[in-house]
Amino acid sequence: MEKPSKENLIIMFDSTRVVGQVYSWNKRGFGLIFVTPQERYFAHISEIRMNRVPELGEHVSFVVKPPRKENTGQLPLACDVRPVEAMEVRS
Repeated sequence: MEKPSKENLIIMFDSTRVVGQVYSWNKRGFGLIFVTPQERYFAHISEIRMNRVPELGEHVSFVVKPPRKENTGQLPLACDVRPVEAMEVRS
């Protein structure tokens, strides 16, 4: 089997970003991001890609990853969390 080229690897690992709103954040660095009240994601400070803690109600974009432990009721993970520019947010 041939080893994939770098171009193929980029395509294979390309992810779609999701936009949500920061719902809660605590001092320990854990937070929740809501896309809808039923669609929620867990976030950790290590995945925040800005120079500050996100503000409650702020729109952010992120990549969804599965929970660390399957079948435990844990929320999916919000990774590579970035602020959304005002122009990008659509009502």
